[in-house]
Amino acid sequence: MPIEQQKELAERQKEQARRKAERQKELAERKEKLAKYQNELAELEQAYQRGGFQFFVVCGPEGSGKTMLVQEFCGWKKRIFFKTSGKDSVSLQSFAERLQGRYDKPCAFADWVSAFKYIADKEQERNRINERLVLVLNEFPDPVRRDDKFMEMFRDVIEQHLSRTKIFMVLISSDTEFAQKYFLDDGALLHGNMSGCIRLESTTLDDVEAEKIADDAARMAKGITNARAKIQKFSADDVILREGETNEAIYKIITGSAVCWFKYGTDDEYVLASMSDGECFGEYSVLTGNPSIYTVVAFSDMIVMKITQDDLISFTEANAKNAIEIMSNMARMMDVLAMNIEMIRSE
Repeated sequence: MPIEQQKELAERQKEQARRKAERQKELAERKEKLAKYQNELAELEQAYQRGGFQFFVVCGPEGSGKTMLVQEFCGWKKRIFFKTSGKDSVSLQSFAERLQGRYDKPCAFADWVSAFKYIADKEQERNRINERLVLVLNEFPDPVRRDDKFMEMFRDVIEQHLSRTKIFMVLISSDTEFAQKYFLDDGALLHGNMSGCIRLESTTLDDVEAEKIADDAARMAKGITNARAKIQKFSADDVILREGETNEAIYKIITGSAVCWFKYGTDDEYVLASMSDGECFGEYSVLTGNPSIYTVVAFSDMIVMKITQDDLISFTEANAKNAIEIMSNMARMMDVLAMNIEMIRSE
């Protein structure tokens, strides 16, 4: 092969390797973030399996993972995933084009009510073949979501038309004022039309908020000497513990969440557990003196308290629940270790 062709081939292979590495990194990050939302995914899936019309609201601030959560739930299900634009007329036209792809027929609508009625009629025809649609509305256009009359018509469409179908409808909203006014508050206009609501929290903490949480935690700390100096903040995606390295403290989560990985960063990595407020990790290395057998990565911004060997006895005496958590977590990790040893033996 000529030298020029060899160089071209080498460059192409290098580019393919780079893209593969980026894709693997993206998948790992997605898997890590989704590990926190196993309960929410299960809630959506259980409602989907019940059949009949269902309507969920998924709300939370920007960056909390709402869209990723709903996309994961959709999986290979028949779905229309629609994100609105700022202008109502443009969104309605775009929505009509999306419906054309499902129903193989050009359509146009004068308003949103007509569009929802159209979907209801079409899906009622498909009820006979037991095919179910997941209809995801990622936000409403700003002009209509602040219009009381529109929201009243939306409720009427749900009650009179959509409720007769098997549609699983999900509304994603970052507008907390909108979600609170029309869905979340008891007595809100559409509160009774919801099958369920999932609220996600922000994964970031500003410095002032973080300092306040740390100060409050230090004042409430039991069995920890010089507690404020042992409280630490981690940002989302920070590696707190790394498999194969020793650590000198057990960590108690004051606020935030983390994901515990085995073989993190390799092709064989997998999630062992997700952890949140009040839970502890890092006990194995502290209690045995051996390197850690797992990696812990912050899922959100976190405030944690470090429990060193010097404070361990007084901490466990003053915090019986956390002492049980430490033992339970260590037992889980021992189970994982035993499982992997058995897999090695069988190969």
